[in-house]
Amino acid sequence: MIVRLLISREWLRRNMTTVGPIVAAIAIIAGFQVINPFFLRYQGIITLVYAMSYFLIAACGLTFVIMMGSFDFSVVSLLKLAALICVLYIDKLGLLVIPLALLICVGFGFINGLLFAKFKVPSFMATLGVSVVVEGIALYLSKGFLHIIYDETFRALAVTFIAGLPSIFYWAMGVWIICTFIAMCMPFGRRIYAVGGNPIGAGLSGINVERHRIYVFMLSSFFAGLAGVLYMAQLGGGSMLIGADMLIPLFASVVTGGTALTGGVGGPHRTLLGVIIITWIQAGMLMLAIGRDIQMVTFGLIAIGMSIVTIDRRRIKIIK
Repeated sequence: MIVRLLISREWLRRNMTTVGPIVAAIAIIAGFQVINPFFLRYQGIITLVYAMSYFLIAACGLTFVIMMGSFDFSVVSLLKLAALICVLYIDKLGLLVIPLALLICVGFGFINGLLFAKFKVPSFMATLGVSVVVEGIALYLSKGFLHIIYDETFRALAVTFIAGLPSIFYWAMGVWIICTFIAMCMPFGRRIYAVGGNPIGAGLSGINVERHRIYVFMLSSFFAGLAGVLYMAQLGGGSMLIGADMLIPLFASVVTGGTALTGGVGGPHRTLLGVIIITWIQAGMLMLAIGRDIQMVTFGLIAIGMSIVTIDRRRIKIIK
């Protein structure tokens, strides 16, 4: 009996980052359903799907960076820039504005990776500096005004209903499946784990660490841009306030899913649970009329708490 108990405790300790988010998600959903029986009604589900879809796309890209043991503070700024490019130039370029916005975001991702990998600027400083530049460009383009998009073909990318769910949900699930496949089944994904787990060892084993770091930042920026495109297609308009207060919930969703800030642990397959937990907590707090200030405090505490739980203390390293 004692042996079984010890084995159970050991199994629980090793699988806490997997079991914990599942239990938390079930508890949160059940709790809000008890408080409000309409929480899981059809209209409530649609609202939740809209809230989490573009968020999941951005979080999947950010997950790759955190798997590598780095940070990307430019995700929300690039999301904003892609959304504004779409709303400002859709009338002139049509749907060609989408690849243009994505290409620009990937270009900034390349700059992020170059600063970090080649010039050895810490990732948090490199991406923070780039985010400020991107914010300035977005402000210049938008002039600070609210802009509305009227192109129905563009908006159909997110709001067309298929089998009772909006099309943005299928975009999000498709991105999540692709990212999970990259991380779990492709050599590129396994190399990201290797670089995050031990960059020196990865280099000695023949992995071009600098090149992979650049690719990962480009990938993160691509998904940030795609999230911005679909955000604009869903909302149909926006201003410089796009993505306000979104950065902390994004990081919270990644670490809540079980991806360690020290790198080498987790992945997009876990991020889905983290996104469900964070977006559904947010929806529940809005339902209870809890203010944004309390929400941000809550998300910050979740991010801190899950960082403590998921961090690998056996190899604490300097944050890059």
